[in-house]
Amino acid sequence: MMTTFKFALGAALIAASQLAAADVAEVKVSDVTLSVAGGWYYMPVEVEWRSLTAGTSVGLQNPSFLDSMTAWHGRVAGSSVTDGASSAMASLTARTAGEHLEGVTAQAKVDVSGGQAGWSFANVLDNQILVAVGATITFSVKVDSLLASGGMSQGNAYIELCSTDFTTDTCLPGNYAEAVVFGDSPYSGPSILTASWTNPSATENTWAKVRIGLSASADSVSAVPEPATYALWLGGLAAVGAIARRRRRD
Repeated sequence: MMTTFKFALGAALIAASQLAAADVAEVKVSDVTLSVAGGWYYMPVEVEWRSLTAGTSVGLQNPSFLDSMTAWHGRVAGSSVTDGASSAMASLTARTAGEHLEGVTAQAKVDVSGGQAGWSFANVLDNQILVAVGATITFSVKVDSLLASGGMSQGNAYIELCSTDFTTDTCLPGNYAEAVVFGDSPYSGPSILTASWTNPSATENTWAKVRIGLSASADSVSAVPEPATYALWLGGLAAVGAIARRRRRD
């Protein structure tokens, strides 16, 4: 009986510690830059034929809270939700009040405890860009912080450049850069992410597609979460998984 009691007490203490511990995922980037060599580029902003090109989106699950905002790239945007000690936030800030991409900083953070789970996305840029014949465009971002604390946590920052006809994007691994960290493993990758794309046509100016984004997710429910919670956590990896699948397919 005493052995059974000790086992039950130990299990209860472990469960309580799992619920009490905060799980955190955070990604911060700054100094977003765009340069061109051998020609020129045009990236649309505030045009009627193009939807908004940046934004933030966050959520908590238990109970559910959601918040999102869209904007043109280079503009300030932010989303946040709280539930007691748990929170999720995402933000985009600009060096100037204008429409320029250069100088943008971004953050995605989730801090959850007590059985809560959450996700955060900061969409720095999702747009087409017209590149002149013979030109190469290069995007870079500085990784200021990338951490994940807790077994069910992750953080990710990425740049992806693809050929596009506005219907289908053709994306290759060589035009992709990523920084990623998973629960309790310190980030050891590059401090600067850089990706380039060269116009493949020798005769025509060509459109490319560019995506720059951050994602963070964390789940404090347990070491082995319930199916619904696990599904939410996987949803927090959507930005990473979709890109990874596309890279493997291409």
